Amino acid sequence: MNKTIKINYLSRVEGEGGISIHMKNGKVTKLNLKIFEAPRFFEAFLVGRHFSDVMDFTARICGICPVAYQMSSVHALEKIFGVETDKSIKALRRLMYCGEWIESHALHVYLLNGPDFYGIESAWAGKEYLNIAKKGLRLKKIGNNILSILGGRPIHPVSVRAGGFYKVPHKKSLTAMLPELKKAYDESVSAIKWAAGLPFDENPLDMGYVSLSHDNEYPLNEGRVISNNGLDLTMDGFLKKIQEYQMEYSTALHSGIKEDTGVRPYIVGPISRLNLNHEKLPSELRNIIKESGVALPIKNTQMGIIARSVEIAYAFNEAIKIIEDYEEPDKPFIEFEPAAGEAVWITEAPRGILIHRYEIDENGYVKNCAIIPPTSQNLGHIEMNIYHFLQNNMDKPADFIKTACERIIRSYDPCISCSVHVHIHN
Repeated sequence: MNKTIKINYLSRVEGEGGISIHMKNGKVTKLNLKIFEAPRFFEAFLVGRHFSDVMDFTARICGICPVAYQMSSVHALEKIFGVETDKSIKALRRLMYCGEWIESHALHVYLLNGPDFYGIESAWAGKEYLNIAKKGLRLKKIGNNILSILGGRPIHPVSVRAGGFYKVPHKKSLTAMLPELKKAYDESVSAIKWAAGLPFDENPLDMGYVSLSHDNEYPLNEGRVISNNGLDLTMDGFLKKIQEYQMEYSTALHSGIKEDTGVRPYIVGPISRLNLNHEKLPSELRNIIKESGVALPIKNTQMGIIARSVEIAYAFNEAIKIIEDYEEPDKPFIEFEPAAGEAVWITEAPRGILIHRYEIDENGYVKNCAIIPPTSQNLGHIEMNIYHFLQNNMDKPADFIKTACERIIRSYDPCISCSVHVHIHN
C-alpha cells in the first residue's frame, strides 16, 4: 500500500516550511522537512563592517529572540578583545535574557503550541481557550517590558555594546516591576501543573540532549557544552565536533554530531536544558516538577511545553533575584581597544544553543563569521522524530498523520526564519 502525505505550509510556526512523506509497502521511502523560505545573508552583510555594528545587525535576525543574537555576538567579541565585564553588567545581561525567555516561551506555550492540546486551529478558535491565551499575552507583555527597560525597545533592542551597555537602567525603574513580576511568578508556577496535565501521545524517543552547563547557575550566557552521551566540551570544541550539511530540499543547513559512521542528530532547547540542568533550578521549582508528576529526563518532545513552562517560572524567579540584588555600575561600559583575533561563543536562546564565530582584523572589522541557530541544529532531529512516529502509525489515516506530524514539528518551536543562513567562508 502506497501513501503520500503533504503539508504545503506549516501553521503556527515562525517562517515558511512544509513536509512531504512517501510510504511504500509499510516503509517510509521519503521524509523531507521542506524549508523553502528564502536564504538570508546576515554573515555576508557583516563581513567588512566594524565590530560595533555587529550587535545591532544580528538583533535584526529575529524579532522574537533578538537578545540571543546580541548575547552570543557580544560575548564572542569581548573574548577576542580580552574584555571582562563586571558583576552588574553580567547580571543585567542575564536579566535581559530572562525577559526574552519569558516573552518567547509565553508566545509558544500559550499561542502556538497550546491549542494543539485542545483540538483547536488557533488560540482564538475556542471560547474555553481564550482565558489561557490572554494569560499568555499578559506574561509575554511582562517579558517585553523587561526588554524595553533594558534594551530601549522590546523588538530589536539597541542598548547592547561590547564592554557593557550604552545605557543602564536606574534601580528604581527595575524595582518598580517587582510586584508585577512576583504575581506573574506565582501564576507561572501554577502553569507548570497545567502543562503537566495536558494529554500527551505516547511517542518516547531515544534522544541526544545538548545544552550549556554552568557550575553555579541554570545556563544562559556562559558554560561548557554537555550532552547525555558524554560530551563535555568548550564552546569552540563543540563547534569542531559538529558538522553542518545541506539537504537539497531545504534552504536551511542541518547540523549533526560527527561520528565515525557519519553525523548523528541531536536536540537543543528547553527539553535538553531541563534534562541536563534541572538540579540548578531553585528548590521550589524542583518540588513543583515532582508534585506535577513529571519524570525527568523528558523523552517525549510533545512535553516540551512542560519544559518551557518550567523555564518561564525560572525566568521570573531569576529576574526577581537579579533586580533585588542589583547595584548600578559606576559606568555602563568598559573602555577597550579592539584587537585582531577569532572566537566562538554560545548562549542559550529560547529554542536552544546559538553558536556565533567571529574573526576580527587589527582595526576592528569583521573578516569572517558564522552563525548556527538552534532551529537548524534541530532540523535533523525533527525528521528523526517524525520517522520514529511513522514507524508505529503507518496504518493511521492521512489526516491523523498530518495533524500528528505538525504537532511534533511545533513542539520544537522552530524559528524557520532564523535557520535559513548562508555562510561565507573566506
